[in-house]
Amino acid sequence: MLGLMGSTDSTTEVVLSVAARSDVAPPPQFPTGIRSGLTRVRRWVRTYLREFNAGSGEAALAQACTEFGVKPDVLKRRLGELDASERAKLRLAVAWASGSTWLTFIDPFASVPGHVRAGLRGRLADLAAAHGRGIVFTSNTLTDFTIAEAGVADIEKGELVAFGTLEQVVTEPRGTLPAELSGVNVYSGLARKGWLSIGHSAVKARTELDGKVFVTLGWRSALLSLDEHDEAFTSATVFEAIVTGLRDRGSCLQAKLSPVDTEMGLALDVDLADLAGVSHVASRARGQIGDSDDEGRARAGFGVLHPSLGESIAALRANVKVGTHVFVEVDTSALHAYSVE
Repeated sequence: MLGLMGSTDSTTEVVLSVAARSDVAPPPQFPTGIRSGLTRVRRWVRTYLREFNAGSGEAALAQACTEFGVKPDVLKRRLGELDASERAKLRLAVAWASGSTWLTFIDPFASVPGHVRAGLRGRLADLAAAHGRGIVFTSNTLTDFTIAEAGVADIEKGELVAFGTLEQVVTEPRGTLPAELSGVNVYSGLARKGWLSIGHSAVKARTELDGKVFVTLGWRSALLSLDEHDEAFTSATVFEAIVTGLRDRGSCLQAKLSPVDTEMGLALDVDLADLAGVSHVASRARGQIGDSDDEGRARAGFGVLHPSLGESIAALRANVKVGTHVFVEVDTSALHAYSVE
């Protein structure tokens, strides 16, 4: 089980190159176009399986449909009538029915609801292990890679930038997607004479490494305020930044920041609020607000992570917009550096 993460173009290219081998089943892809939804499911299945040997007949298809929970009536319908779960199950079933030793998939669990997704992933992994089949697949969802026993490869701009276990790839990311999936900013840095520096910025930290490094900083490892002289700031390394973008990510509201002076600050993404209510107010800010976590959350307001930006979600939205200037203090103890080599 090999999982590929990265840009869609890059990972798709790798999957298709693997599928070009004679002993590999190509990724089952539904037709596109205006009339694609009118295509009969059975016709599409027969077209896919026609590329393989006689051993991949009706009996193999029926068994595969049973294994992946494809209901008999699905084959009698049109592709446009299938929901995301039915489409995913059908793709897995027809690839399995091919009888090939190696199977390939492009984002096989896309749009499938969480409870169904987990079950399909587990079923595919169990069957592959039981029957000795290999699988190469792509995904942009972190949980999908939990089944990638052979490893996870990060493909960026057509190049292999990282390969290893899921834990290795996401805890020490070398590309944009694993950094995004693990919730960190990633930078190129330099370790020299006991100090870690990121570009020309004033953000530095002690390190035992030496040479070129990658550095990560979590989305909740910086404190933001509208006041440059906020009492919550405890270091001299406070820089000014501009909010260049706002987005939703899961239950969080997030901002993209660009430093006004690149010799002082860093470009970074940072969580502004967590609407799931798990508001981990920065400890230094919490010390200014109350003596306990509960007091800090209560005073800061539901979900608010940076009380100096607004003590409620409504205030936060009113105060922070694209173009707003904020002041940032990075928790340098949260910087994680690892060698480029």
